[in-house]
Amino acid sequence: MRNLPIDPRSDPALVIEKLVELSFVPVCSPRLIERHGPLRTAKALARAPLIHDDTFASRAAVPTWADWFRAAGIEGAGVLLAHDLLAYDDLRTGHLIIPVALALPSGRAYYLVRASGRRDRPQVRAFGRWIKEELGALDWTSIRGAARLRRTS
Repeated sequence: MRNLPIDPRSDPALVIEKLVELSFVPVCSPRLIERHGPLRTAKALARAPLIHDDTFASRAAVPTWADWFRAAGIEGAGVLLAHDLLAYDDLRTGHLIIPVALALPSGRAYYLVRASGRRDRPQVRAFGRWIKEELGALDWTSIRGAARLRRTS
C-alpha cells in the first residue's frame, strides 16, 4: 500500500488500484471542548489553540490551517489538522472528536500497487483482499459529521 498523489502516472510494469482518498480534518480532545466551549463553527475554531504538524512541511501541496480556514470562509486561527484515516481509531473511540465537519482534500490517496507479473500470486491476492476488507470495515457513521467527510473510491 502506498500514499500517492491522486491519479498517479501509469506504469505498464505496475497494477495501481486506488483504495481511499485522504482528507485533512480538524480533530481535538473532548477535554478541549470542555475548556473552550463548543467549537461548532470555523470562527469558533479559529479562536482555539491550533497544533501544527510540520511532518510534511517540505511538500508544497500539503494543506495547512490557512488552507482549511480559507475553505471554511474564515481567515486567521490544541486543534490538529489531521489525516482523517490516520485519526480514525482515536475518533471512533472518542479520544478525539471532529469539532467542525469540513474535510479538506489532501490531493493524495492510498493505492494498492503490485508488479504486473506478480498480481496473481496467492499471497498478493490475499493481501489485496485483506486490505480492502479492512478499509471497507471502517464505520464512519459513528463519527460526527462523517457523511460529509468520507470520500472513497
